Amino acid sequence: MICCTIFAALLGLFMRPFVLLRTNPLAWRLKHQPAASDPPLRATGRLQSFSHAFAGLAFLVRNEPNVRIHLAAALFAVIAGLRLHLSLSEWRWLIFAIALVLAAEALNTAVEQACNAVTRSYNPAIKAAKDVAAGAVLISAVAAALIGATIFLPHVVPSLANRNLPSSNWICGNPGDA
Repeated sequence: MICCTIFAALLGLFMRPFVLLRTNPLAWRLKHQPAASDPPLRATGRLQSFSHAFAGLAFLVRNEPNVRIHLAAALFAVIAGLRLHLSLSEWRWLIFAIALVLAAEALNTAVEQACNAVTRSYNPAIKAAKDVAAGAVLISAVAAALIGATIFLPHVVPSLANRNLPSSNWICGNPGDA
């Protein structure tokens, strides 16, 4: 507890010169000067921001084959969920898993596009940024697969057991056969 207090005090002393440089206490950028011609955000501006978001999603679907694969998997999961009559809590987790993967894929594409705008030539820092963004998609896809397994397996395995499928001896072999 004492270490945390000391660390916070030292961090505060270190950050104070940077905080004083801000033009606005809520500004994230040190020297951000809002343009005098920026109109206040109104309903038309909000609608335009939605328009930009939908244009970004359209770009994503049009240009990223992995997004189309994720959308197909999401559609398959939704159809399976409808057929298996998932509970409300299972639907929440399924929606979360789908959104997690699609958001990670969108952020990956944003990082790739920003890096490509900086330079097309090889740069180890840009390669690392793209690799980390791709790793985030992989993490979210694995998490979504695990969420999907915890949702769907309890529904599917009992129905498989009721169909009189061969026992585990069929897969593993009979212990007496060795």
